[in-house]
Parts: sequence; C-alpha cells; structure tokens
Amino acid sequence: MADGFCIDLLGPLTVRHDRVPLSPGPIRQQAMLAVLALHANQVTSAEQLLDLVWDENPPSSGLRVIPTYVYRIRQTLPPEVALERTTGGYVLRLPPGALDIDRFESAMKAAEQAEDPSLYRDALALFRGEPLSGLPGNYLAGQRRRLTERRDDALSGRLGLELGAGRFADVVPELSALVAERPLDERFAAQLMTALFHSGRRAEALETYARTRSLLVDELGVEPGQGLQAVHQLLLRDLAEPASGRDELPYSGATFIGRTAELDAVVKALAPDTRGAPPVVAIDGMAGLGKTALAVQAGRRVAAQYPDGQLFVDLHGHTPGREPLGVDHAVDHLLRGIGVPAEKLPCDPAEREALWRSETAGLRLLIVLDNAPDTRAILPLLPGAPTCAVLVTSRRQLTSLGSSLRLGLDLLADDEAAALLTELVGAERVAAVDAVDELIELCGRLPLALRIAGSRLRHRPSWPVAHLNERLRARLLIELSGETDGVGPAFAVSYEQLNADQQLMFRRLSLMPGKDIDHYGAAALAGLTATAAEDVLESLVDASLLLQPRPGRFEFHDLLRKYSAQVMTTDDQSAEAINSLLQYYVRTARRSAAHHHDLLPDDCDRTDLDDPEVSQDLAWADAERTNLVAAVQLSEREGHDDLTVPLTIAVAPYLHLRTRQDELDVVLTAGLAAAQRGADKTGEARLLYLRGHIGQFRCGPAHGVCDLRRAAELANDESPALQSHILGSLGYTVGSLDLHSDWPDLLRESLRLAQLADDQRATVSTLGHLAGLHARQWNFAVALEYYEQALSMARALGDERLEPNLLNGMASCHLDAGNAHPALQAARTAQELAATHALEFPLSYALCHLGEAYRQLGWHAQAVETHRRALEIAVDNCTYLDEVDARLNLGRSLLTHGCQDQAEDQYQLVLRLCEDRQYPLGIAQALVGLADCHESLQPGEARGLLLRALAAVSDGVHPVLAGRLEDRLAAATSGQSA
Repeated sequence: MADGFCIDLLGPLTVRHDRVPLSPGPIRQQAMLAVLALHANQVTSAEQLLDLVWDENPPSSGLRVIPTYVYRIRQTLPPEVALERTTGGYVLRLPPGALDIDRFESAMKAAEQAEDPSLYRDALALFRGEPLSGLPGNYLAGQRRRLTERRDDALSGRLGLELGAGRFADVVPELSALVAERPLDERFAAQLMTALFHSGRRAEALETYARTRSLLVDELGVEPGQGLQAVHQLLLRDLAEPASGRDELPYSGATFIGRTAELDAVVKALAPDTRGAPPVVAIDGMAGLGKTALAVQAGRRVAAQYPDGQLFVDLHGHTPGREPLGVDHAVDHLLRGIGVPAEKLPCDPAEREALWRSETAGLRLLIVLDNAPDTRAILPLLPGAPTCAVLVTSRRQLTSLGSSLRLGLDLLADDEAAALLTELVGAERVAAVDAVDELIELCGRLPLALRIAGSRLRHRPSWPVAHLNERLRARLLIELSGETDGVGPAFAVSYEQLNADQQLMFRRLSLMPGKDIDHYGAAALAGLTATAAEDVLESLVDASLLLQPRPGRFEFHDLLRKYSAQVMTTDDQSAEAINSLLQYYVRTARRSAAHHHDLLPDDCDRTDLDDPEVSQDLAWADAERTNLVAAVQLSEREGHDDLTVPLTIAVAPYLHLRTRQDELDVVLTAGLAAAQRGADKTGEARLLYLRGHIGQFRCGPAHGVCDLRRAAELANDESPALQSHILGSLGYTVGSLDLHSDWPDLLRESLRLAQLADDQRATVSTLGHLAGLHARQWNFAVALEYYEQALSMARALGDERLEPNLLNGMASCHLDAGNAHPALQAARTAQELAATHALEFPLSYALCHLGEAYRQLGWHAQAVETHRRALEIAVDNCTYLDEVDARLNLGRSLLTHGCQDQAEDQYQLVLRLCEDRQYPLGIAQALVGLADCHESLQPGEARGLLLRALAAVSDGVHPVLAGRLEDRLAAATSGQSA
C-alpha cells in the first residue's frame, strides 16, 4: 500500500491519505472524482464533466451543478492535493504514484521487460475487485471494460511465463476457472490446452478446443483465431508422433526445497530454439549445493518439450574412488540411448562422435551431463541439432564452454534452509527457532550438510536440535558424514584433484586470521609471488573451492575452511607461514600508516611509499581492517611479541580514525601485553602514548594523563621524536585539566626535542597544543600566532591532513572573539580538507564552527542545519566529547532560531552525558545553555542554573569561564536591584 495521498480505482473507489481512509462522498460525487482522477493533471471542461458523469440525463441546473460537486470534492481532499479551476475547466493535481492505475501500468511495464511472473503478481495484487465498481455512466463503464482487459493481459502474461517455466500442472486449476468465467477468450483457452496437454491430460486439452470452437461458432458465428488453431495443430502433431525416447533422469530425492528463481531460469533457458545452436545450460558450484538435484528437477519440467528422450550421463568428474568417465564411453552411452545398436558403433572415436551428431539431427532430446570434470569432457558430447538441449553440472566454472546460461549455484537462503529442515524432520522438531538458526549456521546453509543433519535428527527422535548443535560444534565434519557420502569426502575429491600449488594454497588459507584475504597476503602464506598467488587463487575459485565476493578478495565457505584446516594438519610449515603473513601485515600496515597518521616507527622511511599493495587513500586499510585486528590477536596468541607491537602501533591510529573504538581497545590491549612481556620499553611507550593521546580526545583529559605520564617515563633519550610527541600530548592534557600546572614547561621541552629530532610534524603538533591552551585562557592573539606558525609549517610539509585541526582552532578563536567572517573562512577550509581526507573528527568540529559562524552572522536556519550535520558525524564518531560539543552548538543555534523547547532538549542531553562522565566543563556549559533558555521568562530559574554552573567550575581549572559566570550573575543581581 502506497503512502501519501492515493486514489484507488481498481475496485470500488477508495481515497486514502497516509493509509487513512477518507470518505469519497455520495455515488455521483464519486463518479466525478473518478473522472477527474482518470484525467489527472489534465484540464477537463465543465461541459465534459457534465457529459461524462451524467450521460444523457444531466440535472435541470445544467453546468451550475459542477462547482457544487467540485466544492464537495475539495472538502474531502488533504491540503497538499489541489483541485484547481482554470480558464479551460478543472484539473486534479496528483503526485506520481497517487493513482493505482498508474502504479499498475508501471508494474506491468517492469514485468514485461523482466519477464518475471512475480512482477505480474505485484501488478495484479493492485486489483481489489471489479474496477470502478458501482459507479454510474457510460464513460466509466467503458473504462471498467478497458481496465478489466488490462487485468486479463497481466493474467495472460503471468500464466504464459509459468507455462514457459514448465509449471503446467500448477496452473491448470487457475486456467480452468478463467476459461469457465471467460469462455470466449481464446488466450486463456489456448493456455489451458497447453497446460492440460503437457500435464498428461491430452483428451481434456482437445475437449477444451472443441468446446471453445463450438461456442465461438454458435454465439459469434466465427471460427477460432490463428493462435488457438495453431496450438490445436501442434497438439495434434504431437499426438501423431508419440514419444519413444528413453527417460534416464534419475531419482532426485523426496524433497526439493527452494531454488525457485534458479529453477525458473534453467527451465526458461532450456526452451527449444530451432533458429540456431542448441541451448546449453551449465550449473556450477561447490560440492553439496544440490546441482544434480536442480538439474533433474529442471529436466522433469522440460521433458515434454523433448519427447525423443531425456538422456543422463554421470561423467564422474568428482566421484570418490572413480576416475572420470572417458569421452568414448560417454558417446557410446549416448548413442545406445537413442537406439543405435552396439554392432553399428564405429571403432574410430572421431567417427563415433560424428555419428552421434548425425543421429541426433532432427531429434528433440534433452541431454544431462552430470558431474563434469572440465570443458574438454563436454565439447565432444554436444549435439549439433538446435532441436536438442544440454544441461551440464560441474564443480568447476566451465567458462570456455560457451553456454547460453551459466548458473553459479549459491547457498540456500535462511528461509529455504529452514523449510528444508522442516520437510526432513517435521515442524515440531524445528520449533526451537534459535537452535534451528544455529544449526543452519553450523551447516553453512549447504544443502548436503543440512540433509545429513536432518537425517541424523530423523533417525534419532530423542535428540533435540540443540544436542546435535553441541555435537557439531565439537566435531563438525565428522558429524556431517553420511553412510555413503558426506561433506568431508565430497570436499576431499575436489582437493585431491588439485595440483601441488593449488593444494598448498588451499591448506595455507586456513591460517588467514580474518574472513578473507587478498593475493598479496595469500602470497605471503604460500611463499609464492603475488602474480603466481593470484593465478592459483583464481583457479581455486574456478574449482568452486574458494569464493570471490568482490574483485581481489577471496574467502572460504565456512565448511570448506574447516576442511582446509583439517588438511593443514599434514603441513609442517604452519608456523613459518603464519610468521610470513604477520611480517607482510607489519610491513604493509606501516607503509599504509605513513599515509594516514603521524606517529611512525623511527625506522619507517616516508619516502618508500610507492608500494603496489598499499593505496594512498584508506582503501587498503578499510579492506583489511578486520584482518589487521585479527592479525594482532593471532600474533599475540602465537607469541610473536616482536611483530605484535609494531603491528599495533601501525593499526591503532587507523582504527581511531575510523572510529572503531571496540577494535582499538582490543589491539591496544594485545599490543601492550606483548610489549610488557618482551620488555620492549620503547614499544610500550609508543602504545601508552597512543592510548593516552586518543583516550583524552575520546573521553576527556583525565582519561589520558596516566598513560601519557607512564609513556614519558619509559621513552628514552634515543627517541627524541617520540619524546616530543609524548610530552606535547601530556602538556596539552595537564593544561586542559589545570591551567596552573607545568604545561608550559612540558610544551617547551616538546618543542626542543622536536627541533633536536628535526621532526617538523612534532613541532606542528606542539604549536597547536600551545595555541589551544592559550585560547582556553582567552589569549586569542597569542593563540592565533601559534596557529598561524603551525599552519605555515604544515603547508610547507605539503600534508593537508595536518591543517584541519589547526584551522578549527583558528575558527574557534575568531568566534570567541566575535569575529565571524574570518572564522567562517577558516571553518570552510577545515571542512573541505577534512572531507577530502575522510577525517571525521576534524570534520565534526569544522561543521560546529561553521554553524556558529552562520549563527553569529544571523543565518539561523543554516546554522541549525549545519549543526545537525555536525551532530550526526559526532555520534557516528563514538566519542562523547564530540557529541557534547555538537549538541551544545546545536542547542545554541536552535535557541537563536526560536526553537526553545528543542534547544532545551539538547542541553538536557549534554547535562546527562557530562554528569555520567563527571565532566565539569560540559556540565557548566549545559547549565549555561539551560539558563539561556529560561532567562527571559523565568529569571529566577536561570539564576539557579548559573549558580550550579559556577559551582561546577569553581575548582580553578576553568578560571575564564568561572569569571564570566561571576560577572553575569553580578550583572543580573544589579539589574534586579535597579
């Protein structure tokens, strides 16, 4: 059902607005509304309305009745729907999709283009009965007939596709009812004859023709049209040439669930096409997906279209304990299948293949070539006659076969997997939904695994599903082994057919720490070049032993990964392979980090960044994020402390940049444990610096100071650049906590060490810290001088990523000083650079400053919109300080824009956030904002809020804000006295 305003005419006239029914009024008023709707967005004259609604019996008042009805109709319409009077008449303005007829025609167009029965069903679902039911007038009666014809077009189109897909018996009841209801409609009669004939009810098919012809002759005096006669002749020809071919299609099991779309696609592709080459359909996929079952089901559906026989050959491409069937034996089987006696088979293989092609010329055969090892085994078996069809299944992607349809079979959908289990064990056994969901997950939605699991449950009625899940968790592949086959043996056949490099890669991929891998990482695992590794990976994809969900990324199906780990136990090089992969991740992550953050290992050369493995944007790190986190955990678990520490140092800032805080905590914990275990003081100092530096921005300065002090103790004089970064961050942190602390000494020492190390980035960072702390004391001229100096150095370095934070600081200074125009310019530049380099934290602050500049300039609506965008980003950043700042700014702009209630909501949220985190500055700022909301109407309430704000910052840490609050309270008191 559509939202908004709707007029539905495909049934009794109904009017709805946002799904709420509206009264359309008396019957004649409904008729006029229907006429206007059928002419929607077109001008209809008063004369036309009178004629179309009243026919030949207009009221005595004539045209004067029209305005009265128009007025009544307008009263029923919502304000946004206009019924306008123009010089030429009246026009009902309807938005797109408001009329169900328009929605029907759009659905019909989509269905006809896609040839999809479900889209026809969507179109037909819009009909709620007879169109325009009960409405008077010849015009609407004509429209009723037209719309009924369009519904029949949709019915016929859908039924034609159902017949084309071979669902003959399924549509017989519906077509029988349609023919009984519309006995003179030749379309439905022809479709019913086709359905009956191919369902084995041939006499009834011919009887339908005879009955329809008799009615046409008796009632209309005409013979059936060419279409109906052609169907009749085709049925008579088929009856005269009864099928004599063999049916070799095997038993495909008692249950076949799901695969509706795939089955329809295969059946459609197998339809005879006498204009060219025979249709060839290839179904491929990993072991256990049910390729053969799908092929047999499709074969049954199209068997009637190939009356000369349905031949089935198992080529044993992946059968345990058997060699693939040779081409000679396969051709012999096929020739005998069409009746060629053994004594007439030529000895020469080429002549035998030629005989096969010549004998099949003119025959209507379906050939199913199951379990094909490769394309070479298929090509000699293809008939040349376009009247035949070939259906091939294989675990390999037969890309060179030249098939008319290649269907890569996928896993079952969750609902299909649940339906299969229900069919196998009964609805009562699968009533425990959570346990069934876990069983489906454990079986990887693989039909073979689900069938084995279902069989075990069926033969052990005392087992609940949860018990089987427990067994599967303990020994998955063993439990999923049947009496004659199983998941493990099926995978083993595919593995044994691989060459040495493919087997090595297949085994080693079980060691990858994450879910997927690229060819560089796979090369490190297998000890191959990147090019060779990519070729091997692609060949494993072709063999359906590996998935490629997107270009360049490779992953296992869950069960195949279990099997890979099982065969990896025979490989004694697992430790070396893991070490090689971890070294690759360390090397590559460090190179990626050089593009994206500033604290680098001393030995990382920034000039060596042209690595094909690493992109200069965040694409490589984004693709590898989960793998990098898993690699840190694997490295720590395997005791590779010397790799865990540098990998964590490289990965942690990226995770902070991408606001992956939970993962950041995981890697920092692992990295610090490794550094402490390995007595790596420099590594521990770097990691403590990262945790403290990031922590103070995430959760406030109190959350970073301890880590930063410990980092300063551990850093030695051999790393002046590291010491500079640590002392710079520590100085800013303690200064933020207490402006009377030793922060100037710490920052001066940070500058000295940066100059000693010739680390200009550290210098830029420390200058920014100096500027920020001077700004907190409202020394804006000094702060701006530091910011300008830092910005000049950053631009000389050519690294735009250093600029947004500095520009944000400058914008903040200008705004606090009341200089909106320079603030606007700085904030806009910061926003552009932050967006260009995907720097979410600076972007949030840039939007806050930009919105405040708009507010000060009187552009209040823009201020509110900009601050809403800032808040969205801040919330996504998962750092409460960002959120606090954004909400404070949004509250201020809302209040200025006259939205006091919304502003108060924002300040209340900030107050709760800061009280939970015990953040005095935020508490005070929220209370000031609430006081601003109450100041004009409730001055006493506002004064109480200001006193609470002053109490929150009375410890001397924020003297400027405390002084301003005291001045404001004093001014308010003197004003009251006056």
